[in-house]
Amino acid sequence: MTPDTGFPVDDYTPHGYLDVPEHTRRLTPYGVVRSHDLGFRWHFPAYARAYGGRSEVYRAGLRIAADGALHGADLDGLGAPYHSKNLVAFRAERPAGPIAAEFHLVGPDVLAARVRARVADRLSVRADYTRQIGADRSWGESGLVGRRTGDTVLLQGFEDGEAFVLWVSEPDAVAALTTDAATADGWTRDGLPEAHGAGPVTALGEQGQRVDLAAVVQLGAGEHDLTVLLARGRTENEARSRLAEARDRRPAVHAALTLADRAFWSGAPLLSGDWPAHWRRGLVYDLETLRMMVKPPVGVYTMAWDAMQIQAPRVVLGEAAIDALLLGYADPALAQRLLLGTFADASEPHVPCSREDGSHNMVSADGSACGTGPQWGWPWLVLRRLWDAHPDRDWLERIYPLLAGYLDWWLEHRRDPEGWLGHACSWESGQDLSPRFGAQPLGGGHPTYHIRPVDLHAAVAHAAGVMADFARVLGRERDVPGWVTLARDYGERTARLFTGARYADTDGRTGEPTEVEDVMLWSPLALGLAGAEQTDALREAIRAVDPADLVWPMFVWTVVDAALGAGEHEVAAAVAGAVVDRAYRFWDAREADDERTLPGIACEYWPPSGRCGGEGYGWGAFGVHLLLGVLVGARSVGDRLLVRPNLPADLRVPGRTYRVRLAHRGRPVELTLRPRADGVDVTVDGRTAALGWAEEHGWELAS
Repeated sequence: MTPDTGFPVDDYTPHGYLDVPEHTRRLTPYGVVRSHDLGFRWHFPAYARAYGGRSEVYRAGLRIAADGALHGADLDGLGAPYHSKNLVAFRAERPAGPIAAEFHLVGPDVLAARVRARVADRLSVRADYTRQIGADRSWGESGLVGRRTGDTVLLQGFEDGEAFVLWVSEPDAVAALTTDAATADGWTRDGLPEAHGAGPVTALGEQGQRVDLAAVVQLGAGEHDLTVLLARGRTENEARSRLAEARDRRPAVHAALTLADRAFWSGAPLLSGDWPAHWRRGLVYDLETLRMMVKPPVGVYTMAWDAMQIQAPRVVLGEAAIDALLLGYADPALAQRLLLGTFADASEPHVPCSREDGSHNMVSADGSACGTGPQWGWPWLVLRRLWDAHPDRDWLERIYPLLAGYLDWWLEHRRDPEGWLGHACSWESGQDLSPRFGAQPLGGGHPTYHIRPVDLHAAVAHAAGVMADFARVLGRERDVPGWVTLARDYGERTARLFTGARYADTDGRTGEPTEVEDVMLWSPLALGLAGAEQTDALREAIRAVDPADLVWPMFVWTVVDAALGAGEHEVAAAVAGAVVDRAYRFWDAREADDERTLPGIACEYWPPSGRCGGEGYGWGAFGVHLLLGVLVGARSVGDRLLVRPNLPADLRVPGRTYRVRLAHRGRPVELTLRPRADGVDVTVDGRTAALGWAEEHGWELAS
């Protein structure tokens, strides 16, 4: 960790996103800012894959080229020593000398770069604007127009469309515009032609066509230290006004963003020592992705809220719970506030999936407004862990009645006359279109009330047990018997879903168990509800798990916790280690490939193909828990740090040293693992215990 910034400077991938905290799907759609060569660009309304939709209205941004080298492959040693959600600093080598370019936003509408370079011939700033005519099916778009005015270059839609104004701080720059991307590439590579007018240059398009406009600003040989700003507005005047403001505000904004990074990383986990380099950096990508999930209040959300993913943010309880679990390793108080807001700002007690304008976005085919069930994201497992790490009584007082209201709603609306629970649809289960719920001709919203899911019953039993503990903490003794009874009832019902050989969902219409096998059926074991008979029956299936088949966070979590519950610690370590390694190799890749998701940010899931779904997805950062909570095995409980080390076999190398910086009650804690031939020495704040693998030990820590 560098003392001057607080951010862990390293050799990060030169790919990723800058955060746009104000971006939402409905009320404030600003788009996302994604890396592009040595630069960034807006994608509006989002990046057009997965959750970003099928097409973009436009993309616009700026790139830097040194002596004609524009693309990453042309820049030797291109990397990013600083790679936070707020600021990305690129660095590369050229024959004439190094080039460094630091990018950040000045509000949602101005992209800023500071560029320092030594060039033999020329330094180029490239601004591109691509627009899909009529992408939103509105009337009044004809194309793009660009021109140079004074020390700025304007790229603007006509007769309608956003305007972008480019400014470069060095006064001796020359500029040219073209509607042909190949021509712009040639100018960037070979230099501007002798004759280049100030414009206007016009690109005309028909409905559905893509039009392009590019500006190349060129500076001569030698040393350069310049500021570049690209400002966006609904009109030219608005863009120019934002540009003028950003010229004044940029230093202060840069300082504030750096300070925010320092504040976060003062308490966030860090790896050092002999950890694989991509694991060390992978943890940073994950935590920075999670920071992007925290959105400021807007619309119906009166508190900070969890976006789930950056492209089309929405609130979903299951994903919010997982994001809170992961954020809790860095800032448990923030994680608690996120979950409190998730319940407090919900339109109904069961937390229907929603957007910031109050609209619901998971309505089933029978018209029910759905939210995820208590088994998806295991909110009560997360709530308990966050309470253990940060026992804030005020938070518990505020969230307790909301939690009770949620469970009461489920018992009232999802319990059949015989007392069994079901989901309105597979969406509500979190397991969209899972074969567990039978034929679903109406899609994931098809009614599935007749299926009695194992994981749902186990989750309610577990949640009721946690609520009994919370009631005792709060002195609500009259609540305790009801929660204890509920926990016992649904624990017994969960046990009745065991066939003698396995847990199975039951079809309420026939009373017969279904034939579908699924790792979510291991939830009773993962939640501590399975007895010895059930555990032994599942043991061989747990041992047979292939980590390559596990690509979704919730399924990995269930398998790992089931393995731990069965005492199959080697399986838990192998699965957690394989998933962390796979995900972090993706995140830390040096080359961007259109057939894969972008490196430098956590994505939705982790298939071996590298096509990892939505880019910028909170629960895709589940490596945080697998690494710190499972492999390192660290957990704060009150004034104690519990550690159950369980590294995968390939890391259990005697002589190596694995260091982890954690935080406990706001102060840093140094934890070190040193494998031995017969176990591991674990040191916490200078106190060492000789342990076997998967043996737990506790350290008392000062508050």
